[in-house]
Amino acid sequence: MEKNDEILYGNLVENITDGVLVTDIDGTIRLVNHTAAEMLDVQSGEQLPGRTLMELMPEKAENDEFFQCILEAIYSRKMNAKVVPYIREDGIRRYRVVASLLTSGEERIGLIVLLSDLTTLIELGEKNEALNRKLTGFVDRFVQVMIGAVEDRTPYNANHTKNMVRYAKAYLDWLKAQGRTEFEDHRIPFLASVWLHDIGKLVVPRSLMDKATRLGNREKDVLHRIEVASLCEKLRMVQGTATGADTATAAAVTANLRKLADAQELILRVNRAGYVDEEDRKKLEALGEVRCLTSDGSYIPLLDEYELEALLVRRGTLTAEERGVMESHVVHTREMLEKMGFSDEYQDVCLWAGGHHELLDGSGYPQHLTKAQIPRETRLLTIIDIYDSLTADDRPYKPAMSPQKAFGILRQMCEGGKLDREILEDFYASGAWKKAGGA
Repeated sequence: MEKNDEILYGNLVENITDGVLVTDIDGTIRLVNHTAAEMLDVQSGEQLPGRTLMELMPEKAENDEFFQCILEAIYSRKMNAKVVPYIREDGIRRYRVVASLLTSGEERIGLIVLLSDLTTLIELGEKNEALNRKLTGFVDRFVQVMIGAVEDRTPYNANHTKNMVRYAKAYLDWLKAQGRTEFEDHRIPFLASVWLHDIGKLVVPRSLMDKATRLGNREKDVLHRIEVASLCEKLRMVQGTATGADTATAAAVTANLRKLADAQELILRVNRAGYVDEEDRKKLEALGEVRCLTSDGSYIPLLDEYELEALLVRRGTLTAEERGVMESHVVHTREMLEKMGFSDEYQDVCLWAGGHHELLDGSGYPQHLTKAQIPRETRLLTIIDIYDSLTADDRPYKPAMSPQKAFGILRQMCEGGKLDREILEDFYASGAWKKAGGA
């Protein structure tokens, strides 16, 4: 190499930002730039050339891993790259060591070692990891606080959420055991969406969430109305007898009392019925024309508009307006979660949780999304939600359904294009839906 070339390469090596160390094939150090000497905690680079790595190792025994990385490249005659700790007087550093062979034709003549100080980057990564752990802890605490608030309002709804989380965990564990990873890379945020899917119910009136009958707390008003009317009719008969009223009046009173008694029987039965058939609906509509005698001698409707509408509900206990309020919990869920500003791996929590009442054929709510718009996570959440709602044994407004019947309904919904059949059958096969100790 000509003199000018030596000067050029010497300056290049000396001024490179990484540390450079060059040895013979036997480990004798031939060149060390200023950066490498500083990284190795040596006062001057001139102290190293001519010495061997084997000589240095006893002097810096605490850095055996560092020297071993270089020696492995010499002995194996292959490049070796590792991130290793290096203990200096001012503390522990983290170096990336890349040891590569130098060749001349087919002959191996030496080794060049490039050293990069990654301490700052690694510490930053560790801080970010710690921050992520804190964020995960915050999310977990937030979830527990919110679920606690829901539980305080409606214990059965909190049980519903806990059941769903149990189903979801068992199903994801089953998938993992099958070697399937479609949910595994976002297991934690998905479970967070299950925990939070009903958080919007915090703003739904408790009277609707716990409405066990069609009339709710209005039943006592209707019964009181019938009781007063019956007493007034009897008083009317007594007064008529005392004044010598004709038998037609007595017959009318008797008919009215019979009508009120029949109305009460019908109202009490329908109020708690799982389903109202067409025959009972016609009888109820006729009650809309019935008037009740009051203490002042006037007549009022037996049923007001709300009471009649509530009793005419075919299935369930909510009127159309009440169901709209109840269904709004999905909108509230999404709005509340969006305000949380979930990001990174949690960025889809709002989407998954806020869509659990959407159906593949577009007949769900609130956005009427279709198959292409509903992610797999939401489809699973929807199936688990419906299953637990059907089989729950703690709902005040309906009896529990057997798992077999519930899966029959879910499969019918698949046939109707509403649910994902593949996910449903996977869920069934997993047995995640079984209660502890049996089906």
